[in-house]
Order: sequence, then C-alpha cells, then structure tokens
Amino acid sequence: MQDLPLLRTFSHTLLRRRRQPELMDSPDLVQSLHDQALAGLRRINRWSRTGAALWSGLSNLTVQLSAQQELTILDIACGSGDQAIWLARRLQQHGVRHRIHGVDISGTAVATAGQQAAEAGTATVTFHQCDVLHDPFPLPQYDVVMNSLFLHHLDEPQVVRVLQRMAAAARQRIIIDDLRRTRLGYFLAWTGCRLLSRSPIVHFDGPVSVEGAFTDAEILQLAAQAGLQSARLQRHWPQRFLLTWQPNRTVNHA
Repeated sequence: MQDLPLLRTFSHTLLRRRRQPELMDSPDLVQSLHDQALAGLRRINRWSRTGAALWSGLSNLTVQLSAQQELTILDIACGSGDQAIWLARRLQQHGVRHRIHGVDISGTAVATAGQQAAEAGTATVTFHQCDVLHDPFPLPQYDVVMNSLFLHHLDEPQVVRVLQRMAAAARQRIIIDDLRRTRLGYFLAWTGCRLLSRSPIVHFDGPVSVEGAFTDAEILQLAAQAGLQSARLQRHWPQRFLLTWQPNRTVNHA
C-alpha cells in the first residue's frame, strides 16, 4: 500500500473536488484491518469532538420535551456507533428519554457497533445493516436524522438523494457533520491520522477524504437542490462544518 506524499496538499489547490475510492469502502477489506481502522476513527472522532458538535445541533430540542416524551434519532452511516453511543450517554445524563437507531451498509461496522453498545450498557441504541440510498429505514420517521463524515464518500447526485431521504424522515431536524475541503484540513488530516492511529487504512483514507469533501458553498448548493434551502452551516474545529435544517412543520408526540 503506497502512502500519500506529505506535501501533496501544496502540489494542487483543492479548488476542485477529487473523489477517489477509499480503502474502508472496499467490500473485500480484511476484517482485522477494518476493525483496526474503525478503532482509529473512534479515536479521531473523540479528538475532533464530533459528538460535541452534533450535540450542539440538537441540545435545544431536549428542553422542549416533557418527561413522558421520547426523542428518536436516526444515525445514518453510523460506522462503529461511537457517535450514537456518545449521544445516548449525554441524553441519559440530561434525563431525556430517547431511542437511537444506527444504520450502516457494512455488516462489520454494524457488528462492531452492537458490541460497543453492549459494552457501554446503552440499551437505548440499536444498529441495523442498511443501504441508505435504497433500503427503508428501521422507522418511517424520527425526530432527528443525522450523519457524520459520510457525505464526502458520495457522488453529488447521491448526496442529494441522501439529503432528500433524510428530510422525508426527519420530523424536527437534520444534523450533518463533515469535512471541509481546505489546505489546512488536508494538513490536519494527514498529520492527525498518523498521530492518532496506526491503521494504514486511516492513513490513506484521511487525506483522500478531504480531497473528496465539499466546500461550504458546494454543500449548501447541494442542500438547496435537495429542497433544504433554509439549511444553516457553521464551521468548527478541525476544519469541519455542521449543517442543520428544520422542516416547516411542528410535530407533537402522542
């Protein structure tokens, strides 16, 4: 497996998106390498405070719920489930009744996520294998539909498709956290992946992910194409964006 040159980011401008196949997306990836990569990504997510960013997008919803109401969340492309589990713990700390479903196309990721949830004792989180472009979700609708570090894996028409499916399933909010395609983002991905993980999969996929990521203007344009014209974008460390959107409808829990 060839490594990427350290200074590749300075050899091109990143002005245009360059999406390439990532090793983690390979269906024949050896399970031991897959498990090692998932562990590395969990460590990177903790360092990047991805959970805190997602929490900032839904925390104000929790104060609107009564003690009898349950907050339902769908985590699309959940990977090894670390964000869903982190949110479940946070919601429990705040006394919020909740149910979280994580879905991923990878059976290995779903099995790992289920094991992580069992070890964490988070019975309110379950994981399901699902192709989010085509398969039905476990429930028709959720209060919150979210994903993190997923959209940069997709072609533009697929991004629009996923956003449309998320909008149809979200009663109250969509929350998306992903990479920004910037020079600094590329440098942080290259160095951070090597400092925080020994996985050669992560070392390769991290910088490639930034090359396949979107600029702020590009993701807002795709959101508008999907019918999410009122989507809001906020930047946060480390060179990521948080995109949120609320449908023009209010849903009361029974």
